[in-house]
This record gives sequence, C-alpha cells and structure tokens, in this order.
Amino acid sequence: MTQASPTRRVRANGQYAREKILLAALGLFSKKGYAATSVRDVAGAADVNLAAISYHFGDKAGLYRAALHEFLDDVGDDLPAFDTPGLTLQELLRRYMHVCLRPLGMGKSALLSVQLRVREFIEPTGLLQSLTAERDQAYALLLGILTHHFGLDAPDDELEALAFSIFAFVGNLYSAQDHLAARRPELLEATDAAGAWEERFTAYAYAMVVVESERRKAAAHAIQRPD
Repeated sequence: MTQASPTRRVRANGQYAREKILLAALGLFSKKGYAATSVRDVAGAADVNLAAISYHFGDKAGLYRAALHEFLDDVGDDLPAFDTPGLTLQELLRRYMHVCLRPLGMGKSALLSVQLRVREFIEPTGLLQSLTAERDQAYALLLGILTHHFGLDAPDDELEALAFSIFAFVGNLYSAQDHLAARRPELLEATDAAGAWEERFTAYAYAMVVVESERRKAAAHAIQRPD
C-alpha cells in the first residue's frame, strides 16, 4: 500500500486548518462585527493557535478580507448578458435577480459572507472600499434597466425611488436572513431556494414597475385635462 508523503499530509492539514479558521472568522465577524471580534476569539473558535492565523492570513484585516471574498469567488462566473437585443423588461429583471440571488444557492458560508458584506455597509471598517463600488455598480445596472424602459434620458426622482425600493427588498433578504431562518427556514434551505426567490422577486419588481407606469399615466392625464 502506498502511503501519503509527510509533505502531502502537512499540506492537507494546513488547508484544513485554514478552512476552519476562515469559517470561524466568518461566523464571528457576521455576528459581532469587525471591531468586537479579536484574533484570539477566532483562534479559540477554530481551535488553532494564533500563529496559524498569522501564517495563513497575516493579520486580522487579512482574515476579514478573506471572509468577505473567498466564499463568493465564483459568484460572478457565467453571468447573463443584459445587452441582448429584444429582451423584455421581465427577462431583464429576471436576469438581474439571478445575479443578485446567486449566493442563495452557494451554501450557508456564502450567505454569511453576503450578510457580512451588508454589515460592512452599515458599519464600515474602511478596509474594503471595493464593496461600495460593487454595490454602486449593481444599483446602476438596475437604474439603467428602468431608465431605458421608461424612455427617459436620465432618471427622475420617482424612478430613483422605484430603483431604490427594488434594490432594498433584494438586500433585505440577506440582511434579515436570521429573522427569516427563524420563522421559515425552508425558504432559505430548500433545494431550489435561489430559483424560487428569483421568480418571486422578478414578479414583485415587475408589479412595482406596472404601478409606477400607471401612476405616470394618471399624472400625465391630469395635466392634459385639468379640473
């Protein structure tokens, strides 16, 4: 029988320790925040020594960045195109929701990583300015879809409010996932939870657009036929 070499065993053990540290850090950072979580706390939760954290991540900031990014490394792979000619508004909204909700199908660690990102927006550490850029790009994509649909050269106040409202309820699924998990865990844990939420949110967003369209028509009619 061929035995694994000591080098391979060390590498395997090292990778296992790294994953334990990262999972422990993700849980603690998500629950307590960056400032209230110490490297010693993470070491205790992962059952490793402080030197192991230093070896794999350098320092607390490096560990925090890894917790935010590594579980979502492939969330941007194979994204749908938004500039394909002839797409309906419903299809564009469905593609947008697909991008936003991909972490739901990537397991608990990815969900916690998104939750940690939401926390970073609320309690910014100053360590990850790139997250603000990612959020702004996602919002700009949605705003662009809606602006084009309404035939506007630039978004007005009401369109901005509509985009913000849609963007907010998608984000709330992640920021309030603990509440949802306590009440209806199956909504997050079902095999096709991501697909189900994609369909729901597409329908909700489309209904909001329809309401805004009717409001604009009513306002235009009132201007044309004043009392």
